[in-house]
Amino acid sequence: MSTMVAGKSISKTQSVRGSLGEVILHLRHAQSAVIVAVAALRRQNCELDEDIATVLQRSVADPIHDQLERLESLMH
Repeated sequence: MSTMVAGKSISKTQSVRGSLGEVILHLRHAQSAVIVAVAALRRQNCELDEDIATVLQRSVADPIHDQLERLESLMH
């Protein structure tokens, strides 16, 4: 493999890793927002709040967590 081709490959890999890093950061922020909302809903302790908190946890926070783990495993 020529040095030029290897350099382009390394550059592309670094670009992809940088993009994945940005996605991971955005997902972490979204996950944090959901976790705060879940905690606030549970703390209010109204009748529907627990159900809403559970839906947010299972439908948003848990899938984000799973995706973060997958993306982070690709980074290593």
